[in-house]
Amino acid sequence: MLTQLRLTTTKYGAITLTNLQNQLAYIWDALGRAVFIILIMFIFVQLWTAVYQSQNTTEIAGLTLANTIWYFLIAEVMELGKIRHDTRITEEVRDGSIAYTLVRPYNYLAYHFFNGLAEGGVKMVLIFALGLPLVLYYAGSPTLTWAHLPLVLLVMGLAVLLDFFVLSIIGLLAFVTEDTFSFRLIYQKLVFILGGLMIPLDFLPDWLQGTARVLPFNLTTYAPAKLFVAFEWAQFRQIVGLQLLWLFIFGAVLLWQYRVMTQRLAINGG
Repeated sequence: MLTQLRLTTTKYGAITLTNLQNQLAYIWDALGRAVFIILIMFIFVQLWTAVYQSQNTTEIAGLTLANTIWYFLIAEVMELGKIRHDTRITEEVRDGSIAYTLVRPYNYLAYHFFNGLAEGGVKMVLIFALGLPLVLYYAGSPTLTWAHLPLVLLVMGLAVLLDFFVLSIIGLLAFVTEDTFSFRLIYQKLVFILGGLMIPLDFLPDWLQGTARVLPFNLTTYAPAKLFVAFEWAQFRQIVGLQLLWLFIFGAVLLWQYRVMTQRLAINGG
């Protein structure tokens, strides 16, 4: 049992390490793609500075301007650092190469997760590092304590896994629809609006907040960003509970979908 676990850990660790080396080999390309976060954050800073000034207040829904600026940096880190593997799955289904990748000595979805983990991690670090000087200049240091940092990182990790489950489901829909762009677009827009990417949920009307907070979209973006700027134990417990619930739901759907699709592929002879 322990030997098998060790071999599995070594195998998927090697996948992550290999892709990490590839990402670092082309770090300047990745840096060039991530540099636009400076422009995005500058626009957000100017926009929300104007909003707070127009309201003649230092807080809106319990968030100061500095909190809001930090919130958007973390939200962008989470969004832009996502594992974008659904398009690869769709392409493999459409060109038939999935028949070959499925017979390789690893779990197909686990491969995509650990392979994408390296790319997503590099993007997250670059985006945070590039946006940090601007945010420090306009908002100062974050209020997050070192004691709460591991808990926020836990929520971030669960957020990445939850988003991976959703995008995997979308990618595997290619077995039925061939083109999954519309599903991906709908999901992205729901994250933008109900996930807190464009505006924190705290600023939404009460009736919409209640709905948005129980849906999974906010758990991948809003949740880690909000805890980073204003950590509360009650909200932390609620967020982790909802993340685990939705992970169970989407995990069950994904497991069923994966079995059906692989059986269909086997019946059709690849």
